[in-house]
Amino acid sequence: MKILKTILVFVVCMLLYFIPALLFKSDPAFYKALPKPAYAPPAVLFGIAWPILYALFSLYLAIHIVNKSLSKELLIYFVINYIISFFFNKVFFIDKNLFLSFAVTFCSFITGLFIFITTFKKSKKEFLWFLPYLLWTLYATVLMVHIYLIN
Repeated sequence: MKILKTILVFVVCMLLYFIPALLFKSDPAFYKALPKPAYAPPAVLFGIAWPILYALFSLYLAIHIVNKSLSKELLIYFVINYIISFFFNKVFFIDKNLFLSFAVTFCSFITGLFIFITTFKKSKKEFLWFLPYLLWTLYATVLMVHIYLIN
């Protein structure tokens, strides 16, 4: 029964992470047309990386919610991170606001850092769940500031 609950919570979390993509459609032509630094990845890489990172978040949340081992502090950081990340597609693809896109990406990195640090204090093993997110959002932040500056 615990496994079924964990799967259900995982699926709900994953669905929540995909709501912004459904509400605010990405515009690959906009990204492609932007002058970008040489280290910018092709647009398809974002479509691979983010679902993997969201799956890690969702699995972690599912396990800890079902086991009732998710601290209120960590839950708050996850909720803030989700709310911030929710708006990236809107500000980037719909509003085409590069500065706000950078700000959202930076705030996603900062809240990811809080999640990482809080988890590290709790468990020296579990913090590794969030290392890929932290590295990816750091990379995305550097990329977004660079895109903002050259545009």
